[in-house]
Amino acid sequence: MRKFKFRLDTVLRHREILETLKEQEFEAAQGRLLALEARIEHLREEFRQTVARRPGNIVGEQIDPGKILDRERYLETLLASIAQLLRHVETARVVANEMRRELVAARQAREAVSHLRDNALDEHTLQSHRIEQNVLDDLATIKHVQLMRAAHLAGLSLEVPYIDLTSIEEVV
Repeated sequence: MRKFKFRLDTVLRHREILETLKEQEFEAAQGRLLALEARIEHLREEFRQTVARRPGNIVGEQIDPGKILDRERYLETLLASIAQLLRHVETARVVANEMRRELVAARQAREAVSHLRDNALDEHTLQSHRIEQNVLDDLATIKHVQLMRAAHLAGLSLEVPYIDLTSIEEVV
């Protein structure tokens, strides 16, 4: 029997490559989203720590209006950075969701062709088994005819005796 050759093999390989690329794009988008979220969490923690270290917390510390003003500007800068990063997170989330949808579509397209390949392989295997069985049947028939011809030429009787199984009692 001939070797199995899937006629859409190039399409399947192309779809596998596309799926791999979409998976990489999704992972990159997901990584950017996670990095932004980590950066926001870091800035929030910095904000909490800065608020906790307000001037006048330590006994005997001199309150410097310049330091208070710098601290307030720093807190406003932190809040502005957090707000800006939150906008970037929303954009990154939309991109990641789009990459996920593209990955799912690429995976489904690859699986459709892969399913066709599996069906074609199953059909090929079944056909190979049929051909093999037909060849074995033909060989058995040829061998039987040769034995019958040889027996006939030798004058032997090859009749199979009939055994009546209806007379055998069943053992219970």
